[in-house]
Amino acid sequence: MSVRVDLNLKQIKVFYFVARHLSFTQAAKELFITQPAVTKQVEGLEQHCETRLFVRDRHGLSLTEAGQILYSYTEQIMRLASEAEQAVSNLKHNPHGVLRVGTTKTFARYLMPPYMLRFHEAFPKIRIQLDEGSSQEMAASVLHGHNDLAVVGRVPYDVGIEPLPFPGRESDRLVVVVAPAHRLAGAKSVTLADIRDEPLLLREKGSGVRRLVLERFEQMGIRPNILLEAGNVDFAKELIRRGAGIGILGLMSIEEELQDGSLAAVPLDSEGFVIHIDLLLPREGYRPVAARSFLEFLLGPARPAEP
Repeated sequence: MSVRVDLNLKQIKVFYFVARHLSFTQAAKELFITQPAVTKQVEGLEQHCETRLFVRDRHGLSLTEAGQILYSYTEQIMRLASEAEQAVSNLKHNPHGVLRVGTTKTFARYLMPPYMLRFHEAFPKIRIQLDEGSSQEMAASVLHGHNDLAVVGRVPYDVGIEPLPFPGRESDRLVVVVAPAHRLAGAKSVTLADIRDEPLLLREKGSGVRRLVLERFEQMGIRPNILLEAGNVDFAKELIRRGAGIGILGLMSIEEELQDGSLAAVPLDSEGFVIHIDLLLPREGYRPVAARSFLEFLLGPARPAEP
């Protein structure tokens, strides 16, 4: 049910100070306005209420019965106004709430943890909800308001999405990933033609990596030999490690395996095999304090270094 409030809040404020001090002069001093201005506001409130709120006699200024009733309510109004102002100020200087971040499974494991940890240390009162899915799914989640922002591999975006290069790491180079015993392991580089007949483990639909890989195969007029599609990069790496096929993955996701020698990476002899990492925001609409705090954290001068 809608409630119409016709009371003038400026008049209510002036009335409160006059009623508290029972003095037009003292109210004017405290409000930093002239006494005639105080009188005008009180008279306007009395006209609106169609009753007198103050009486003046030889003992001074006093409240009428209606004035006493109104004063009891204005005390609550002023207290709530003060609490509201303090709450908004606290939110600005000590942000809290929930930050809803969408990202891919790969970025959730290999890119985002240091940022989430440092952000939590800087803003301990903000609770983080991390949502995972394909790049397309996470872009849609921002567009439809399910997440405040997302970090994804670049795919085509709706006009309602505002993409920004991710400040910490703007891209990830793609390489051919093979088992250490594979015939291509140790090669200086390979072309797409070199791997056209190799069983290829492809990322899931909606993945930025998948889109880029298939786009480049199509540009070369090559039909890849797709063994299977995997949404879980760890599952794909295990199959590659067992010699079931090869993959085209970002270096970010195989750094540990390259160090321990369980996988080998071969550069692609082609320009542009880089997946750009984007920070997605809704182009329009209100941006919650938690989301604004995260953006300031990422974009500010003290942003975390690339992990």
